[in-house]
Amino acid sequence: MRELFTTLFVFAAAFMLWRTMRPHRHSGYQVATPSRLPAMDMQDEDQYKWPSLGLFQFNVPDSNRYQSALKLVVDGTPVGATGTRVVAQLHIGSHSPDVWKPVEVRVHGQRVGFLSSGDASRFQRRLAYEGRAGQTTSCDAIIAADQDHHGHYDIRLDLKEFRH
Repeated sequence: MRELFTTLFVFAAAFMLWRTMRPHRHSGYQVATPSRLPAMDMQDEDQYKWPSLGLFQFNVPDSNRYQSALKLVVDGTPVGATGTRVVAQLHIGSHSPDVWKPVEVRVHGQRVGFLSSGDASRFQRRLAYEGRAGQTTSCDAIIAADQDHHGHYDIRLDLKEFRH
């Protein structure tokens, strides 16, 4: 029995050491603080914030139409290869029940894109599963400069991929 406790203690100590010594991904982010935008991203106490994963792999496919809003959000903030970290609000649209409800992505009160219809449908199912159907939620996001197109920005959300 004593050997069991000793082994558990050694594993716990090794785990705690590993947690403090491991390299942290995404440490070079800058926080966007545009000078001309109102501070509209203050969260309500009851607004749900999705857990941070640190992956930022969920692209907003509609961001090409909203380049002027993305440029306004990063106003004066240098956007490097790693991107600029922001908080995005996800708003559920209000169409008829027969048609999919769009999910609008806003940063600092500016519309920066919409989720695709399939992703919006799966997102709303996930919201309903969490017990928050129809609510506005928020998540971390990255605004990154596209290396192929100068002056073009993409936004990536820190959300899990939606399952079919």
